[in-house]
Amino acid sequence: MNDSLEKAIKTIVKVAEPDKIILFGSHARGDDKPGSDYDLLVLKRGVKKQRSLTQKIYLSFKDVGASIDVIVADLDKYEHLKTDPYLIYSEADKNGRMVYEKS
Repeated sequence: MNDSLEKAIKTIVKVAEPDKIILFGSHARGDDKPGSDYDLLVLKRGVKKQRSLTQKIYLSFKDVGASIDVIVADLDKYEHLKTDPYLIYSEADKNGRMVYEKS
């Protein structure tokens, strides 16, 4: 795993205490190019203020060293909607790679 991605995951775990983090998009599919961003779906059961938590995560990315896109979502909502082909959740479910799971 890339150092920048590892730093981002550690930062997210510290700041957001998620249940799961899924890498999706070009890096998960293996068709990334130099400079491609990392797409991370941060899943946390019972999260009410997704936008606020997303901002908190972005503000903590000081020395990550890569472009990271973060989507914060409720874990139960994701589980319910992950097969909807019109939502980004389906991309994460089909092609994503679990990079963190709370033990």
